[in-house]
Amino acid sequence: MKRKPFVLGLDGFKSVKAISEKIEETLREPSNMADYISHFKFNDALHLEGMKGDNGLLTETVFKYPGINIFWDLKLPDTNGTDINILLNYVMFMRPGDIVTVSSHASIRALREIRTLIPKGVKITIVSVLTDTDRNECRMRRGAVPGMSILNDATNLLEFSEDLFDAVVCSPMELKLLKRNLPDCIETVVPGIRDYWMEAGQQSKDRIDGIKNCLDAGADLLVLGGQLMKGNPGKEINPTKSRELSIAEALESDALSLVKGQPLETLINLQGHYQSRKDAAGKFLGPLVTYSGQYPSPDGKKNYVGDVYFNLAVVEDSPQRLEYFAKLMMEKIRAYEVDGYQINCLIGVPEGGNKIAQEVGRLLNIPGLRLEKEVTVVKTATAKEQFDLVMRRNASALKVGSFVLLFEDLCNNFATTQKAINAIEGAGGVVVGIACIANRSEDCIEYWEGLPVIAGISVPSKQYKQHDPLVSDLIVAGNLSTDPKKDWAKLKAAMEEI
Repeated sequence: MKRKPFVLGLDGFKSVKAISEKIEETLREPSNMADYISHFKFNDALHLEGMKGDNGLLTETVFKYPGINIFWDLKLPDTNGTDINILLNYVMFMRPGDIVTVSSHASIRALREIRTLIPKGVKITIVSVLTDTDRNECRMRRGAVPGMSILNDATNLLEFSEDLFDAVVCSPMELKLLKRNLPDCIETVVPGIRDYWMEAGQQSKDRIDGIKNCLDAGADLLVLGGQLMKGNPGKEINPTKSRELSIAEALESDALSLVKGQPLETLINLQGHYQSRKDAAGKFLGPLVTYSGQYPSPDGKKNYVGDVYFNLAVVEDSPQRLEYFAKLMMEKIRAYEVDGYQINCLIGVPEGGNKIAQEVGRLLNIPGLRLEKEVTVVKTATAKEQFDLVMRRNASALKVGSFVLLFEDLCNNFATTQKAINAIEGAGGVVVGIACIANRSEDCIEYWEGLPVIAGISVPSKQYKQHDPLVSDLIVAGNLSTDPKKDWAKLKAAMEEI
């Protein structure tokens, strides 16, 4: 399942009936609109008659739209009884995944008290500089531009504790600064979304931007009101057309596919995962794919085959994808180092390990180097190419005695691992572990030959000898891909066949 990036802002209405009708109208066309809306945002509407109670709009909304959470834009200000009194009106409606906003001026005591009152899983979001405040006004009133003001408020709170809040509200113009300087666990909620067919409205014109740019910059949620509900009649853009355009803009970004904390689901979203279909009896329909590991046979060495393939080349297709998996691996490696190991550099195994090793090395501020292939046997119709690994291009950058983490995109048979270790040790390095985006091995989940395996995704998968009865018919029929990346379009089409 892909991310839902939109928050539907439901403010400025005069009655709960009008809100209910607008929700239904917005979700009606296009029919998949609900797939993009994660929250309904309520602010002043929370004070309308008919919102609370057993038959109120809040109860109806929670029951009718279980897949859409509520954004409680309360901007809670303090702790002297006020926050408690306000929250007690709404906590019974709150669910995990909901969001409640709190003013950045609230005390530490208030934030801690709010955390104890709201259900577990409800996210506290800090509101600092509102998006209708332009840069000059913010500089005059706060002594800093909006980005620095929000960053200062957030980092000052983080000095007390990292669990005081979960997200910050910012305009599109502060996104990059905040994403660079706040921990990854702090999310960003972004109002001020105005795409090219919309007018600026009440938002400050120097703090607005469109959906794609904001998602590319790392926004977690985008707050949209008029763009989803009104459109721009002056440009002959009705609400339905505006919603269709908004979805199209979101789909232009890779960000919808990148699900935080779920790398396997993310890889599936990126169409980087293949699995052969099966018939009613559970027999593979193919195509099968060859793996790099080999076994001896009467006809010479042959490659193992299987029904699952991870095409990790898709990770390299955009900066957002590469950054997502690089940050995943960075956290895994940092956790490994906490156990007492100190890694001096990363060395990528070609081709898949090269780019990710360089990107993770940049994040860890250590060298990300690479090995190179020397082909010894070319690929055939039933076997992959054979090669040696050498330390050539980066040999002078590897200091003798450096503790090296070997980096691969995928681990399964570890067929090239010893070659890589030989090349690195020949250049003076000491391999202390193996890192990979995905580990498919059934036998080496945590260790290989005594070396720890640090994997972003661990999915043990079966592999078969080519004469195995489960796969031999497909092998004889030639229903086998020896170059899955080259045959990727064919493999994806096979998964979609009915």
